[in-house]
Amino acid sequence: MPSPTPVDDLAGGAPDTSDRLTRLHDAHAVRLAAVDPLVRPAPPSAGESDRLLLSGEVGAVAAVRESDLLWVARRAHTLTVRAAAPDVDAWTAVLDRWLAQVAADPAATDAETSATVALASRDVDLVAPLVARHFGPASILAIRALDRADPDEWRRPPPGVRVRPAGSGDLPWLLDRSVDLHAWESRFGYVPVRPEARAALEGELGEALERDEGWTWVAEVDGAPVAFVQVNPPEAAGWVNGATWLAPTGYLVQAYVAPDLRSSGLGRVLAAAAHARAAEEGWAAMLLHHSGVSGWSTPFWASMGYRPLLTSWMRRPALRAGA
Repeated sequence: MPSPTPVDDLAGGAPDTSDRLTRLHDAHAVRLAAVDPLVRPAPPSAGESDRLLLSGEVGAVAAVRESDLLWVARRAHTLTVRAAAPDVDAWTAVLDRWLAQVAADPAATDAETSATVALASRDVDLVAPLVARHFGPASILAIRALDRADPDEWRRPPPGVRVRPAGSGDLPWLLDRSVDLHAWESRFGYVPVRPEARAALEGELGEALERDEGWTWVAEVDGAPVAFVQVNPPEAAGWVNGATWLAPTGYLVQAYVAPDLRSSGLGRVLAAAAHARAAEEGWAAMLLHHSGVSGWSTPFWASMGYRPLLTSWMRRPALRAGA
């Protein structure tokens, strides 16, 4: 049942919307600094096609974006929230008004739609209304500060394992494993199945190996590759490293270990190699995304010193058929 709390529903380009949004953002940033000082909220902007929803001390920009990226639905409804105070009634009213707009989208029940709200992971006061409306923690942006070294034993490969930088000759194997990783993530229901994943990933990997030379490592057993880790240095991670005040910050793109060798220490060795090189380069932190519902990724990355920074709460499709 929609909340009785009133909501101002304004066009993104309406007069005075920018000032109201800026005031809420500034107060939100102050509040969030006490919740998690590592989170750096970017000032939101409302385009002419967006909606600005305001209720009390809560405001949000509602947007719809089309995308051909592999990891997200082709049509994504997003809500960027700024809460000067954790007013659950006001937040619920804003959320319900947005969801009414989402439900009016004729494509909302299509599997290639999603509705997403990204929150600071420690901003727990805003979570319950999302869960009550069937949102799940689709992905976590996790962070690890690099001001301390990994234990020496983490950096020592197991007997018979060789760790080396990847080269262009590794592209076919890396591509196969990257396709496997995409298919694996799609099993959790938040990442769409993409038949064209191989073609898209081939271009991305080839470019990254050339551009970010020395930032992908491969582990070999008896001369055969069995695991890898890929990292974007800060200059290639500008799309995400503004999410934290720590700088410079890199991004761990993906990591893979052959299924029969998981829990053997290979993943730990590769991640530690990336951390050591990043620390030598003077980076302050490393970011990565992992599934919010994976029983493998969550405990592993926590054991490597990562902790949640932002959580993307999602419904996919954006609206359940018959809802």
